[in-house]
Amino acid sequence: MEWPVTSGDYVIGNVNSSVAVVTLASDYRNWELKNYAICGTCFSENFGVEKVIVNVLANPNISCLIVCGEDSAHLSGQSLIALAEGGVSTMAGSRKIVGSHASLPYLNEIPMTAISRFLREIKVIDMVGNTDLAAIQKAIDSCTAPARSEAHIVSMPEVDENAWKKYEKLVKQNVMSKLKKV
Repeated sequence: MEWPVTSGDYVIGNVNSSVAVVTLASDYRNWELKNYAICGTCFSENFGVEKVIVNVLANPNISCLIVCGEDSAHLSGQSLIALAEGGVSTMAGSRKIVGSHASLPYLNEIPMTAISRFLREIKVIDMVGNTDLAAIQKAIDSCTAPARSEAHIVSMPEVDENAWKKYEKLVKQNVMSKLKKV
């Protein structure tokens, strides 16, 4: 199977590397990093995080995910770290990232088995806010985690400009609950 399995803003390095790098909202194109399998951005706390999970799981060589760079307005980095630390809660058919401060931290487009496997098999390294290339390269070079046995292929629906509308009711509830507190 061809890898990566879902589209995104990334570059491929050494596909045999055990490291994936997410630069969040920082532009990786001028970062002269090396020894990674994939390096790219992630702007959203839902579809973006899901695409990261799908591409990481689809390469059985990847066992470490470095989350670095400046976070996006959607708090995708904070959400990825919260996911690694607290997983997801399931309520009313939705899977919400526990501890995420983002507006829509729901991972409903990929199976729960993919989320569980990601949490179990991928070591997530928190460097959110860090753009020091020497420190990031050092993290890449020192990343160790147990080898994974096989790729986990998950399909990911393509996301368009209307995909967020399924969360419209939740957004309104969030806004209303915040207004009531003020």
